[in-house]
Amino acid sequence: MTAFEAIPISQIGKGSAYITTGDGKAYPLDEEELRRAFAAIVHDDSTEMITTGEAAQILGVSAKTVARMLDAGEIPFVRYGAKGNRMVSRAQVIAYRDKSESHGHEALEAMREAASQGGLDDIDYSAYLARHS
Repeated sequence: MTAFEAIPISQIGKGSAYITTGDGKAYPLDEEELRRAFAAIVHDDSTEMITTGEAAQILGVSAKTVARMLDAGEIPFVRYGAKGNRMVSRAQVIAYRDKSESHGHEALEAMREAASQGGLDDIDYSAYLARHS
């Protein structure tokens, strides 16, 4: 782990990367430190807790559906506040969404492959549709 030394902001060269504590002191960052700082800012949402309503928006479902998912143990949650409102990790909700989307794409591809192997993709459905319209 690197020991950081604070210097006055006025000593930082133009275009140089640094972090400041807001008291006029700066902590210069080399390229690797800057990369790690960006990675931490962009990717570390693991501790951010959100409401079930916010989770519903991310997942594109209703809050009741999210409640059922939580009850089924599909996404971990914690109870918060006097009313016991449920809170979930934004990172876990996003991971669940990404896993679900990936699974859906894989299932669709498997169905397409089965239809192709069974010759179902060459069927002319217009006659069927005309009879059942």
